[in-house]
Amino acid sequence: MKTQTNNKLSTLTKRVLSTAGVVAVEIYSTSAHALAGLDTATSTATEIKTGMYAFVGVGALIYLIYLALMAFTEKKTWADFGMGVVHVSFAGAALALGTWAWGLFA
Repeated sequence: MKTQTNNKLSTLTKRVLSTAGVVAVEIYSTSAHALAGLDTATSTATEIKTGMYAFVGVGALIYLIYLALMAFTEKKTWADFGMGVVHVSFAGAALALGTWAWGLFA
């Protein structure tokens, strides 16, 4: 009776260990596939970030051209144009500071 119980326990142990091994292989292989997707997501995010920087840069340029035209036509003062340049500079500095801070945690 004791031998039969030991055999059943041994068989059960082998099944549990083999099942755990199969589960571990599946988990690690899934992680490996996920890492390949991470590279794709990172490159896509970088492309989106570059596109957004270009979009915001063009918007800032249009804003400054608008202020310059308003100053030429004397609907705004040149001080308003100067403050527009300061605002655009602060916005650019905020982008640069954010990129620098993001690089600290990457």
